[in-house]
Amino acid sequence: MPHLTQTIPGSSCSRRLSPGFAAVAAPGGFHWQGDWLQLAVVVALFALFALVLGKALQVKARKQAQVEEELRRAKEELEQRVAERTEELHQANEQLKQELVERERVEEELRQGRNMLAQIIDTIPQFVFWKDRNSVYEGCNMVFARGAGLDRTELIRGKSDYDLPWLQEESDAYRADDRSVMDSNTPKYHIIEQQLQASGDRHWVDTTKVPLCDDSGAVVGVLGVYENITERKRVEEARDRALAMLESLLASSPTGILVYDGETGACVKANHSIAGMVGGTVEGLLSQNFRSIASFKETGIYELGERVLADGQTRNMEVAISTSFGRDLQVEVFLSRFDVEGTHHLMFISVDMTERKRLEEEKRQIEAQMLHVQKLESLGVLAGGIAHDFNNILMVVLGNADLALLRVPPDSPATENLVQIEQAATRAADLARQMLAYSGRGNFVIEKLDLNRLVQDMGSMLEVSISKKALLRYNFAPDLPAISGDATQLRQVILNLVINASEAMDEGTGLISISTRSMQCDRSYLSESWIDDRLPEGCYVVLEVSDTGCGIDRDIIPKIFDPFFTTKFTGRGLGMAAVLGIVRAHKGAIKVYSEKGKGSSFRLLLPCSAGAADCPEPPQSQELWHGSGTVLLADDEESIRVLGSDMLRSLGFDVMLASDGREAVELFKAGMDDIVCVLLDLTMPNLDGEQTFRELRALKPDVKVIMSSGYNEQEVSLKLAGAGLSGFIQKPYKVLEMSRKLSEVLGGQD
Repeated sequence: MPHLTQTIPGSSCSRRLSPGFAAVAAPGGFHWQGDWLQLAVVVALFALFALVLGKALQVKARKQAQVEEELRRAKEELEQRVAERTEELHQANEQLKQELVERERVEEELRQGRNMLAQIIDTIPQFVFWKDRNSVYEGCNMVFARGAGLDRTELIRGKSDYDLPWLQEESDAYRADDRSVMDSNTPKYHIIEQQLQASGDRHWVDTTKVPLCDDSGAVVGVLGVYENITERKRVEEARDRALAMLESLLASSPTGILVYDGETGACVKANHSIAGMVGGTVEGLLSQNFRSIASFKETGIYELGERVLADGQTRNMEVAISTSFGRDLQVEVFLSRFDVEGTHHLMFISVDMTERKRLEEEKRQIEAQMLHVQKLESLGVLAGGIAHDFNNILMVVLGNADLALLRVPPDSPATENLVQIEQAATRAADLARQMLAYSGRGNFVIEKLDLNRLVQDMGSMLEVSISKKALLRYNFAPDLPAISGDATQLRQVILNLVINASEAMDEGTGLISISTRSMQCDRSYLSESWIDDRLPEGCYVVLEVSDTGCGIDRDIIPKIFDPFFTTKFTGRGLGMAAVLGIVRAHKGAIKVYSEKGKGSSFRLLLPCSAGAADCPEPPQSQELWHGSGTVLLADDEESIRVLGSDMLRSLGFDVMLASDGREAVELFKAGMDDIVCVLLDLTMPNLDGEQTFRELRALKPDVKVIMSSGYNEQEVSLKLAGAGLSGFIQKPYKVLEMSRKLSEVLGGQD
């Protein structure tokens, strides 16, 4: 049966009716009414069902449409999202590709950088290493590996310092530095230490260690870098030695050194020598500026320094300067320029000339004194020679006058003439004695003297020797030490000084003071004497004669002791020369203080003598002593032989005469048993007096010999000291003096 198809209104779906339902609904299958009712019911039901179904279907269709719409929209949204996601994924993929490319590039760069770093670390001359927290090596560069005796850098892993060729103490020090760096998380720079290499060499190294940290900042190890500074250390040590030497030279240099900044003028360097030289301190000098030092400007050093800074030419000058520290100096300064880091500096080298100038002045004075002494000695030799010959001549004049006076009656008209001859000869003999005193060959009878008493005994003589308008004042020190000297010669000195003082006064009016004292004289004080004879330090008796006269011109003072120099109209000019000769012969010195218009002062220094002064001897008898026996007289001057023979015969002696030493020796050999005494002249041809004396002593050791000379006794004594000479008599002498000497030698009584 064909299926019925019913279309539900409002629905797009067509449903097929089943065959049973279609049979029921068919018109002949049911009774019409019943069937109709049933049909109606069925239809109603069907309609209701259809309605419901239609509604349901409608709802369902609506929902389905809605769902389909939603699905469509969802699909569209999904498709959109898929498209968007796909785009995002595409972009992400593209970005990832780019990132991968970039990462590969970065990794390549990193790899290259690591390779470069590895190459750099391996090729740099520095030693590089890194360790973990336990100071165990994790890596190093090739330079370090070679120093540690390893062929490859990988071999360092797992080793500690104690596994390497370092010394024990070196390894301990390395561990301590590692621990300090890691514990404090602070780098340590420039650790200067020594390290033993695998080769056996010991290097100086300069090490820097820094902590190694992870991402959290925790310290996980230490990185170290050091370099071999052995050569640098050697250079530095050499430089330090050179600097130390330079500093030592600078510090110990006897020359003063100052360095000033050429721009600011500030003192940047000063040594101790310059500080001591100027009387200041190094700190005080460093605080100065050479452009503000007053003494530099006053002496021209400032201007000279500016010129040196301007043109760089070294210059020097000698100046007398009063330093800012209050010291007066004579200095020679050298100024030079040098550059430090492009800045001009002025070097000031100062040589203290004060002592040198003093020594030069002293040398000049010594040379002047030496010239003066040489002149005095030359003139002294001349004067001594003249006086000696003069005494031989005077011996004949004075001796014959003396003998003539003994032989003529007192009332004879010739007596007065003989007295005048004797007086003139005596004055000439005094002049000869002064010449000998000047030459240092005067006749000295040494004894211990009280200088106060010596001057006091001369009081009357001094009073009559000076102007009546002059006042003589004495100032004697009590308990004056004794001196050793010849009283007669010292009286001559005092008399000459007093007369000289009197003659220096205008119209003879003024004050003459004679004072004595003792004092300790050092070498410096003695060196300032008129002639420095290098007298020893010690106690000296001072005799000072001062006056209020006209004084002495400065130009004349150096000449006052020259023989025959005088400023007087009359006079021989031997007085002061004799004073100098006598004082020097007494191992003394003279100091002269004089100023024109203010008077003069002559200060004599005579060495003190131990013990008390000798008591003055009583006056000697004026009676002639007579003897007997033969006297051998030897002299090369015939006139003296004739005169001596007359004197000896007048005293009761027989006489044998010899004209030289050789003849005297021959005569003595022939008659030594009868000869009681030999009178020898000191200077004779063939054999002189000294040689003759020694030959006579060889023939007869106890022979009595008296030496005669125009020179003084000291000169003879020096030649014949300890030889057994019996006595000395100085020419010219009289019969009385010969009588006394023979009496002393032969044991007679006055």
